[in-house]
Amino acid sequence: MSHLEALAKVSFDPGVFTQVARQRVRRTFVYLLLLVLIATGSTTMWVMFKLHEGARWLEPHLDEIPTITIKDGKASADVEQPWVKHLGTDEKGHQVVAIIDTTGTLDGFQPNEIGVFLKQTEILVKQEDQERIFPLSRFPDTTVGPDIVRGWIKEAMRRAPFYIGAFLLAWYLFAKTMTAVVLVLAGLVTGRGLRFGQLFTVAVYALTPAVLLGVLEAYVVHVPAFWLVYWALAITYTIIGASRAASVTPPAPPPADTATL
Repeated sequence: MSHLEALAKVSFDPGVFTQVARQRVRRTFVYLLLLVLIATGSTTMWVMFKLHEGARWLEPHLDEIPTITIKDGKASADVEQPWVKHLGTDEKGHQVVAIIDTTGTLDGFQPNEIGVFLKQTEILVKQEDQERIFPLSRFPDTTVGPDIVRGWIKEAMRRAPFYIGAFLLAWYLFAKTMTAVVLVLAGLVTGRGLRFGQLFTVAVYALTPAVLLGVLEAYVVHVPAFWLVYWALAITYTIIGASRAASVTPPAPPPADTATL
């Protein structure tokens, strides 16, 4: 049975576990990589969709950005200051703002504001209750305007899929492997007589429904506390799969007695 056949059948036919439990662990890792690639591709596409959505939301505001010049660690802007641009409201009711004030008239954000504040010698970035300060002395001399920002966004969008995909590939390879190792403990409930390699194989294949459901959850319908559903589904399939595999897989022979008479 090919990996694609197993991918299509394992969610509906627990009998698949009786076949895969006897395969070599090398084939199991290939199947694990297939699940990792599915999760990586799905998540990368979802993140890129959100980034493009954010870029489209930002586009109408770009022409309103004044030209900002940073030289010798100090900022100046060709706009009357203080300049305050309201960008909307987040889901928690905070006002999202962009502020430019190199005159020192304003000290900082209002309590209900988040966003970016450019001062003469530093940039303040506030996210909810966390505020960070970036001295302009760390930045090279530059000029920032609408066209330059558009170029940055275009270049970032071009590179983002590769950086995001590489990070997610490494993360999912680690996370799915560790998840399968933990699921081996669930397989011990009904998989008595199975070796660790066999239980690991069952656990990897038991991840299939949860991974595929994760794709649907990202694009079709949002499931509250999805991680609980993910683990519940994976544990259930591991227990069922281990039971099926143990019912047809002969137990490992006991170690030979090496004692000499």
